[in-house]
Amino acid sequence: MSHASFQIVYDGPALDSHEMDVNDLAPALLAIGGLMEEVGNLLQGDKFKITVSVKGSFKTGCFGVEMVAHAKNIILDAMDLFNNSNTTAVINAASIIGLVNCGKSTLIGFLRWAKNRKVSRTEVMDDGIVRVFIDNEHYDIEQQALEMLKNFKIRKAFEALIHTPLSRDGIDSFSVLSPENQANPILHIEKSEAVYFIAPAPTDEEINDHTTIVSLQIVNASFAEGNKWRFSDGSNTFFADILDEEFIRRVQSSTEVFAKNDILKVRLRISQWLTSRGMRTDYIIQEVIEHRLAHRQIDLFEHQQDQ
Repeated sequence: MSHASFQIVYDGPALDSHEMDVNDLAPALLAIGGLMEEVGNLLQGDKFKITVSVKGSFKTGCFGVEMVAHAKNIILDAMDLFNNSNTTAVINAASIIGLVNCGKSTLIGFLRWAKNRKVSRTEVMDDGIVRVFIDNEHYDIEQQALEMLKNFKIRKAFEALIHTPLSRDGIDSFSVLSPENQANPILHIEKSEAVYFIAPAPTDEEINDHTTIVSLQIVNASFAEGNKWRFSDGSNTFFADILDEEFIRRVQSSTEVFAKNDILKVRLRISQWLTSRGMRTDYIIQEVIEHRLAHRQIDLFEHQQDQ
């Protein structure tokens, strides 16, 4: 077991007393631990586990916290273990984040450059480098790092670490320092740049889509345009859109007469999505094949038992 250390510093008039609201500090500390762990896992899989502990550290007119990162098996070292043979994985992770260098091809560097602007196009270069174009500018970044910027957990960690504290009155900057060289910050971000680290809402991802023929019982019909009908498949109830225009026309003209608990045989499309709130399932009736009345029919030809 080895460790690595670096210092994060928030500065501004609100911190003259070396005090910081725990509601701002606690999420920030958790965010940097989660950020290092997530990036490390994406780089090395489950080969090592990173944990982060805290040491109190103060500087005049600001609030600083020394972070100590520990890793088993493969050591994630952000600062002082460059001569250790197990430090490669941690240096790579910290470098990609931007905690050991403030140059290009870092996650923080890319977000500061992009300034919330929409990417125009990308071009794959040599050695796993992607050239990202915005307007007439471009930024070269490793493809693996660019993929990490699509990770919602990583983007939320940056938001909690940088944007949220700097959005508070009296907190004007965020810096990363080496405990051995506090005169020259590794990273310094001003309040005006904090908006670049807001996590965008994740896009929904479709993970399953199939169409099937099924019989559904009407639980509640809706005659307002655009409203969904409620159905039961015998075990679950759900809302579904009906896209069969001919069926809707018959309903609106009262040609199609039905009652509660009538059964529709339909062509049903079921789509499953992964969203920021969890799984979502959409039901769309593409075609109404058959309409069956709710009451049961009696077979007149069925032999009656002798009385």
